[in-house]
Amino acid sequence: MAGKARSRSKTSRSRSSKKPARARPSRFVSLLQGIVTTIILVGAGILIGSFFGQWRTTLPDDVSFESAERPLNDRIQVEVLNGVGESGLARRFTRDLRDLGFDVVAVGNAEHFDHSSTHVLDRSGRTGAAREVADGLGTDSVVVALDPDLYLDATVVIGRDWRGVLGALNRE
Repeated sequence: MAGKARSRSKTSRSRSSKKPARARPSRFVSLLQGIVTTIILVGAGILIGSFFGQWRTTLPDDVSFESAERPLNDRIQVEVLNGVGESGLARRFTRDLRDLGFDVVAVGNAEHFDHSSTHVLDRSGRTGAAREVADGLGTDSVVVALDPDLYLDATVVIGRDWRGVLGALNRE
């Protein structure tokens, strides 16, 4: 009897583990489903694109990127770097530049302290802004060193001629 019970359990397990055969869709039905899905996705993309497109603004044809820049009468943002190692020198220049109307947004030390002359670095491509800072300082040295990551118009690197530059600033 034990033998019969074992054989029954084997057959009942084998019957229950079989899954009913599922009919495969034809190639035509699969192709049709793919086409319908693609149409739905493309339609949804067009709908979403038109929804977000209503907020898009474009410049008129007569406006170029150059004319879209800030006018020069905006406050010029300046960074002042001490290039000679004299303590408190960048703060003194900052005070005088602010008195001239420049917006000094950063003060610090240059990478090295052996700058022979004070010069202005053009950081934004608004050469008029860098030239205006140089004129305010009484220096002719303007170097193009664009760095849009700084969000500055100019960097002033103070050199060993700083006494003459400060003297010219304080005389005005």
